[in-house]
Amino acid sequence: MEKGSFKNMKKQNQKNILTLIKNEDGISRAQIAEKLDVSRATVTNIVRELVKLELVEESKMGESRGGRRPMLLKLNPEGAYVIGIEWGIEAIKAVLIDFEAEIIAKDQIEPQDYTLEEYKKQTFFLIDKYQNELQKSSKIIGIGLGIHGLVDPKAGKSIFTPHFEWGELDIKSILAEKYNYPIFIDNDVRMMAAGEIWQERDDFVFINTGSGIGAALVFKGELHYGNNYAAGEFGHMKITDDGPQCHCGKRGCLEALSSKESIISRYQKLKDLSQEISFQQIMNNYQKGESEALIVINDALKYFGRAISDLVNILNPEAVIIGGLFADYQELLIEPLYQIVAEESLSQAVKDLKITTAYYQDFAGAAGAAEKVLNNFFELKI
Repeated sequence: MEKGSFKNMKKQNQKNILTLIKNEDGISRAQIAEKLDVSRATVTNIVRELVKLELVEESKMGESRGGRRPMLLKLNPEGAYVIGIEWGIEAIKAVLIDFEAEIIAKDQIEPQDYTLEEYKKQTFFLIDKYQNELQKSSKIIGIGLGIHGLVDPKAGKSIFTPHFEWGELDIKSILAEKYNYPIFIDNDVRMMAAGEIWQERDDFVFINTGSGIGAALVFKGELHYGNNYAAGEFGHMKITDDGPQCHCGKRGCLEALSSKESIISRYQKLKDLSQEISFQQIMNNYQKGESEALIVINDALKYFGRAISDLVNILNPEAVIIGGLFADYQELLIEPLYQIVAEESLSQAVKDLKITTAYYQDFAGAAGAAEKVLNNFFELKI
């Protein structure tokens, strides 16, 4: 056996055991040994260590299989905690989750500007706040952070952020200078998708909507990154040749036609308004049947639905999960969006397709970033 291989095998067994305990509603040591095809002594030793680390605890007595009733094991929710952060275009969001991925604290801060210093300052404030609330910062097992744009998750670098215009940035090093935890960096929408994988979804497209529009592709429970981490730049699909200019510099992108700012801008032009108007006001007028509101929202849905139908025809996913702005108005927007997708897609591709909204709603990015860290402890394909 090569040097270090025993240690790696032991770590893999730990992950497998933790995953079984997570997925079962109480499981005995004997059942773990049977399911993993390892010796009971190995399971007993690893479980002893996990109990000592307070990651696992004994919960109740199980059914007897001919001898003594076994003690069943479960995760200890207070055994470990993770911080998840999303650097969004409109807000910095953060969550503190326990070892069972339950959110126990969440915060949202609107940045004063798009400078890196502002995002760093607010992020450090939130992390320090959660450390102080826990009192035992040693129980924090990692930090996950999602940021919009192109991201190299292996290097922990932001490659391109069209809305922030920061250029290439080593985000992982920025956090590592101040915090001695494992740190995971990825694109914000892929982090949102990681949260859905945790909810046992396998084949889906996650689309985040708002000031930007981005997508994450998941096949058989695994995120798809593409050759240069550029997979999922859904908002930059070219929809028209003569459309408005996008943040990326090109014209006719989906983001320039169906994003929050594009909808507001077009509405103001139709109404010849000089003052600012909120998206909420436009949606209120949409509900009332105002012609201008109907035009801009229905056109945005039309472009959005057509773009989704292209993905559905190519990928044939089980589900399309919508996060962000459109998810906030799911009762008004999701059903008409589904109808457009159904009409524009091949019948076989759209058969059994579900269009639904994010499990964690507004905090999908931060919660998914935290769950990406938890994957380091479990044998999940994220």
